[in-house]
Order: sequence, then structure tokens, then C-alpha cells
Amino acid sequence: MKKSVLRLIVVGVLAAVMLTGCGGKNGDSDGGKSTTKDVKEDSPKTAEVDKKTAEDTGSKDKVTINYYDWVNLDTSIIDDFNAANPDIKVVYHMIPDNGSDKLTQLDVLAMGGGEIDVMPGSDGEQMLRMKNGIYAPLDEFIKKDGIDMEANFGDILDYARYDGVYYGYPYRSTVEGIWYNKDMFDEAGIPYPDGLWTWDEYIDIARKLTKGEGQDKIYGTYTHTFNGQWAPIGNEVSDWYTEDGKCNIKAEGFIKALETRKKLDDEGIQLSFNQIIATKATQSAYFLGGKCAMVQAGSWIVQNIKDQENYPHDFKIGVAPLPRYDENVKENNNFCVAASILAIPANSEHKEEAWRFIRYIVEEGAKRTAGIGNYPSYKPSYNDDLINTFIEGSNLEADDIKVIFGDLTTCTQKPIGIGSAEYQQSMQEQTQLYFNGEKTIEEITDTIEKVTNESISKELNNK
Repeated sequence: MKKSVLRLIVVGVLAAVMLTGCGGKNGDSDGGKSTTKDVKEDSPKTAEVDKKTAEDTGSKDKVTINYYDWVNLDTSIIDDFNAANPDIKVVYHMIPDNGSDKLTQLDVLAMGGGEIDVMPGSDGEQMLRMKNGIYAPLDEFIKKDGIDMEANFGDILDYARYDGVYYGYPYRSTVEGIWYNKDMFDEAGIPYPDGLWTWDEYIDIARKLTKGEGQDKIYGTYTHTFNGQWAPIGNEVSDWYTEDGKCNIKAEGFIKALETRKKLDDEGIQLSFNQIIATKATQSAYFLGGKCAMVQAGSWIVQNIKDQENYPHDFKIGVAPLPRYDENVKENNNFCVAASILAIPANSEHKEEAWRFIRYIVEEGAKRTAGIGNYPSYKPSYNDDLINTFIEGSNLEADDIKVIFGDLTTCTQKPIGIGSAEYQQSMQEQTQLYFNGEKTIEEITDTIEKVTNESISKELNNK
């Protein structure tokens, strides 16, 4: 990337920080809990790791790798890596998990010449960073090490590459299905859902489980306001892009998905989009607080299920695949899957050492990733021992949770192809106007289609 272009991007990102610094993401995240520490400040765990590694050899040839992330990391993996690699010292910097702000802070560090060698990318938003050259390509390292990416990561590889080039190594994933309150199902005499259920059956069950009024009301289900959370079941039958590579937001699956989300809101079967924003509701607080019988949520919710101090509950919980769009969709294992990657900033001066650490934490550290309630992306690590570690300290049963570690049929909440950054941004802005009743479905899909196709054309012309 030319330096003049890089300076312009840095200025733009710094402006975005000032504009969005007070903002935050409404709801839960895919990673660890929020912290009030400033991005420049090392966590206590960082200080411990730093002290230990500084005492190891004191060698002037030791390369320091600065790893920034927002998860409550089990830093023993860093201790182990440092011990096994005496020529490298990894220092972990934990930043606040505050929605889009955390990504902006990382951009400033990566593009502004800060000392950062390993950084995460998540939620599909990494595509813009790949496109803009913020991450270094990893193809050379992958080829040199003879890594079978398909065998290691399966269908989530689209989150790690852009235009055929790998820029990230999948680290942790979010597998989204329907988590349900077994006690409420038992009380209503409703069988537990499985991979056979359809969307119509899901809606019918949600209606039956909705009861009460006012503050005592219990909703049948809950769909949050995250960008595209309404979309996965529609994605089972409709692709985000047409065959000729254009925006496909007007496809049957997405239209029905938008209409269904609004119908559930309007009928009072779930807390409405407006109510969620007004009350600052979250998936975990509502579901684990016994205010809804089902919730569409990612595997990150296991962290909060374990956290009885902040989310006290005594009911049994199960998880089911997303409902099938209709009976023509393949049965079983339909889940929405997204991946967070670890990437190396293009400006890093220690790419070889950073790559060695990334491979180690993803592959050797998979069980410890599971131990803090994050779903590891590295498929060769999946076994009964890892699953038991993942649910340890929760009231979940291994036989229930195994379904999300199977051979999944995946769909997505967001487009992750060409023009995806503009596609996603337009979706976020326009769908909210539809759910709020400010615009019709025709108006918002017209706008999304126009914005996305203009971006796609521009990007293709610039190649």
C-alpha cells in the first residue's frame, strides 16, 4: 500500500474513533467480557507474562511479538509458547470489548506504525481490512508449512481469505443455533426441537410458549438487533450474491426472513427491535433471566451460562440447529457459523515469528480456548475431552452440546464476498428502518441493492 494512501486511511480511522468513541455494541459479543482498561494499558495478566519472559534469558536477540485482542485469554498458552521458543517473547495486550470501537482501535495501531504483530478480525468485518491491505498475506507461510486449510477449518475459510488470498488463520468461531429452556418446554408439554423442525414449526412453538403480560411476560423467542441476525434461515435457500456476482438481497429467502422477523415482533412473540434498543436488552440477560423460552444466539453464550454470578439460573438448557426454511432444506445440523481470525498487520516487522505464534495458539491452544467458553475453529482438536472442557462449569450436557461440534451445514448472517463492507453497512442502516416501520421492505431492499452493486462495480473496475 502506498504511504500517501495509508496516511489518508489513518486520518479517516482516527476521525472515526473521535466520532464513535462513546458508542458501543448493543448486546453480547463473540468473545470475552468488556474491560475499562485503555488500549495502551497492559492487563495484569500481560504484566505477569512480561515479567516471566523477561527473566527467561534476557537475550538481546529475543524478538518481542505484541498480540492485541479483547478476550479474557488463558495466558498459560503464552507462557508455554515463550518457553518453547526462547528466541521470541509474546506480550498480550487486552483491549476493551466495546463493539466496533475495538476494531477501530486496532486499525489505528496497525496502520499508524504502532507495535502490533498479531491482531484479530471478526464478524465478517475483517473483509474490509483485507481489501485495504491492513493485513499481510499468509499464503507463503501456509504453503511453506504444508497446511491443509480445508481439513483444518472446513466451511469457515471464507472468513480468512479475500480475492483468493489468505490473510488470516481462523482462531475461534461462533456457531449460532437456537438455545432453549428445557423446563419451559417440559411445562408446556412440547418435545425438544431437533434438526427436523421447520421455520413454521418454530414460529408455532414460539407462540405456544409466549405467556403473561407487562413485566411478567415471557416471550416465546428472542432475536437480537445484530446486523443480519434475521437472515441465516433465509440464507439456507438464497445466496447473498446472484450468479453474476451482484447483490441478491431481494431473493425469496431474505424477503421472507425480513418479513418473519417483523411478524414475530408485531405479534408480540418476541421483544421487538425497538424495545431491545430502548431497554438495552441482551440475549444472555433475557434468556438466562427466564424472560424468553428460546433465543437465537452463538456458542459464545456458553461463557455466560457458566457465569452464575452475573447470570443466575437453575433451569436446564439445550441447543438445536436453526429451523429449516421449509421441508425442502436438508435435515439436521443447520447452523449459522462465523469465524474470528488472527492476522498479521502488513506493517509488522516480525511476520515469521508472529506466524509461529499464531499457529501455536490456534492449534496447540484449542483446548484452552474451549476452556474459557470460546469455540475453537481448529477442527482436528474436536473430541470428547475438548467438548467437556468447553461446557465445564455449566449445566449443559455433553450429549446436547455435541451437535454444534458435528459436520455442520453452514449459513451466514452477512455477505462476505466482494463489496461486502458496503453491503453490510447498508443492511445495518436500512433493515433497522424497516423493523422500526419507517420504510417499506421494497424501499430498503432497493437501497441495499443499489449501494452494494455500485460498490461491486467500482471494485471490479479498480482491479
